[in-house]
Amino acid sequence: MLQWKSADKSISKNVLKPAVYTKKPTERSTCNVLVEKLNVTGASDEDLREKYHTEILDGEGEKVLVIGEASAEIDRKIESAIHMMNIHERSLVTITIPAKQSEVNNRSITVKFEITLIKCERNKPIWEWNTEEKYKIALRYKERGVELFKDLRITDAFYKFSRACKILITLEPISDLELDNQLESNINDLRLALYNNMAMCHLSRKNYKHTIALCTKVLYKDKNNVKALYRRGVAHGNMNNNEKAIADIKEVLTLEPNNNAAKEQFNIYNTRLQESIQRSNDMMRRMFKTY
Repeated sequence: MLQWKSADKSISKNVLKPAVYTKKPTERSTCNVLVEKLNVTGASDEDLREKYHTEILDGEGEKVLVIGEASAEIDRKIESAIHMMNIHERSLVTITIPAKQSEVNNRSITVKFEITLIKCERNKPIWEWNTEEKYKIALRYKERGVELFKDLRITDAFYKFSRACKILITLEPISDLELDNQLESNINDLRLALYNNMAMCHLSRKNYKHTIALCTKVLYKDKNNVKALYRRGVAHGNMNNNEKAIADIKEVLTLEPNNNAAKEQFNIYNTRLQESIQRSNDMMRRMFKTY
């Protein structure tokens, strides 16, 4: 295949120097790549590092990367291109980030560069990983996601949490695996933490319906999960469903009476609810007075 494009057309790869067909890099494969002739339109090289957080395109030359470790949008797209390469292949890769996603002067940016896959220590495919390997990698991605969230890189954090979650999904149904009790408990706890963290990301991006859906998944397994109750309550409140917001926040305060954030939110939603009730009562009085 001399040409390849991603489904969303944001990545294209044109082979400049073909290579003999080899098995493609898999998740956790270690790849040596040579990056040359980097050209950026719509942003500076410094923007790539400081605003787009790329590590792979932080200068030209030979780089060593592990597939799955990318923590930035551009690097994730580069990994996708590498997934389609043979060893010793050299290709021209073009990455486009539309204006609506771009943080640099609200302009689209285009990144072009030549990349050669020099070497690949191919990891076994994910379906050959054992349960403990899957758990450890998912945990690694989750911990990296937490670091990214603390750095306010919300979208990058979400991708890490999501990638970890997809690994754990391959273990379903977990009850059929006859695991050690501790390992099974660790996996279940990690899954709930990932749902909670993805909900946290959605809440930060004001995606309230997704926040509610993920928190509800957590609460189905752990009805007293304070983080899920609080986040779902805040999401309900932001959708003006004050009764449901108050119900969730009340549960938080039952479990943690000294939770100041919950107290503050409860006061906000309770005030809104009382004002809504008062407006409704006033409207009813005016209607009966008219008749």
